Amino acid sequence: MTSPTTKELLMRVIAVESPKLFDGSDNEPIEVTSYSDQEEERLCDTCDYPELLLIGYRTRGGKTKHLKYEYYDLSDLLKTLDKWDMQHDDTRKSDA
Repeated sequence: MTSPTTKELLMRVIAVESPKLFDGSDNEPIEVTSYSDQEEERLCDTCDYPELLLIGYRTRGGKTKHLKYEYYDLSDLLKTLDKWDMQHDDTRKSDA
């Protein structure tokens, strides 16, 4: 068994965070093409700025689109991947 790539893991993030995109239409994501994480632009020195996860993907219809998840850091990413695992792995037992 091989480990999933980063882009495959980010497809899982899209599936959990934006499930309505998976409707069988030409706009349905089929492949992550790019990604980046960054802080939003600073407008002042004392403001709190969210971390952003930006994911580019190709649709079933061949178009490239992008999603932006605000206030999305590593802990959110790990929770989302755990949620995907629980939804898709019948053999997974609770870690508790």
